[in-house]
Amino acid sequence: KTREVIITAFSNPELFPIVHEIVKQLKDIDGWSFIALKQPRGFSFKISIGDKQLDVKNLLFTPIPNIPNGIQLVAPDDIAKSLSKGEDSEELAWLIVETGIGEKLTGKLEHIEFANSDATEKHKRPISELKNYIEATP
Repeated sequence: KTREVIITAFSNPELFPIVHEIVKQLKDIDGWSFIALKQPRGFSFKISIGDKQLDVKNLLFTPIPNIPNGIQLVAPDDIAKSLSKGEDSEELAWLIVETGIGEKLTGKLEHIEFANSDATEKHKRPISELKNYIEATP
């Protein structure tokens, strides 16, 4: 049985060439398959946050007007209240986006954060549209 290892750059495009080179160098190890960067898996998954379940496909996103290539993930209020503030919440937001659209596209973003549903502007879109939004952003 072949074991799979994903080599990540944590969505840092400057490190993508290094990750591809590492994977290239490791390709001949028997029993192992090395993959460069997290591949897109879609948003049909759930995450436990405290005693709540976040069904990721129900998230919305909105661009952040004063942060180029920045987005907010809009969570339902009960989930938003359960999120810890700061780095843990931001890491979770990055993980959700990387899982959904893959590391390569996520590398085009510079900032991702969570927001309450009432704390955002009017340009909310379903998270299922995030891939097309990022591809269309220069």
